[in-house]
Amino acid sequence: MSWRKYLLIPRLTLASIGAPRSQTRAWERYWDGISRLGPDGDVLWDADEPAEAEMLAAMLSRHADPGLPMVDLGCGSGRQVHALTKFGSRVIGIDGSAAAVARAGSGAAVVFRVADIASGGLGERLHDEIGDANVHIRGVLHVLDDDARRAVAANIAALLGERGTLYLCETNHTGDPLDYLLDQGARPTRLPPLVHRLIRAGVRAPRRFGPEEVAQVFPAGGWETVEQGATEVYGIPLEPGGPVQRIPAWYAVVRTSRRPSRR
Repeated sequence: MSWRKYLLIPRLTLASIGAPRSQTRAWERYWDGISRLGPDGDVLWDADEPAEAEMLAAMLSRHADPGLPMVDLGCGSGRQVHALTKFGSRVIGIDGSAAAVARAGSGAAVVFRVADIASGGLGERLHDEIGDANVHIRGVLHVLDDDARRAVAANIAALLGERGTLYLCETNHTGDPLDYLLDQGARPTRLPPLVHRLIRAGVRAPRRFGPEEVAQVFPAGGWETVEQGATEVYGIPLEPGGPVQRIPAWYAVVRTSRRPSRR
């Protein structure tokens, strides 16, 4: 896009004054300031669009063993966790923010835990508890740096074991984070409230996550990418009465290469 995107920088700098550098603290600050959940609420990605749910159902039905537990990494307030109960014998939602997990509703087949999904050994500890599991991750890897992505991948590998399947879906916007902000309605004089809330909290801007990133984070030799392709994720309207956001995204179905071959 044009040079005009750089005019956003003073507005972004002003909005982020006083924000913590630690992403753990930033996410806690963000979720602590949320008042409303759902399609009419304060969380940018809380849209409840049937097309995305149908895509999730199709991928899990096609590739995942429904007899295994399901782990949702970076579950936030748990919207996806409850939907995942259709596809697993037990569902565990994990998020690093206690404020987010406190907003998650309970359910008979659902458990929520507070933990850093990039912490070393998390996957092994969970696998010791529940065995091989399927894993779901949506809109998380795109806000992690490279080291954190690798750490999350290591935990996923431990969780999947030999039988589990990972389904991921991440935004894959062309251009840099400033281009993305322009498309989300950011202007030098004003930021949409939903976007401003994230920046004020100190949450890292998303990067694209497409086929190149899938290959980097889940490289051949240790991983098998079963299926991947372009899709969309949905966000709630940036302004009251506005359209639901349709954000370019990339999905992938991934397994570890130690999965036993079928005879």
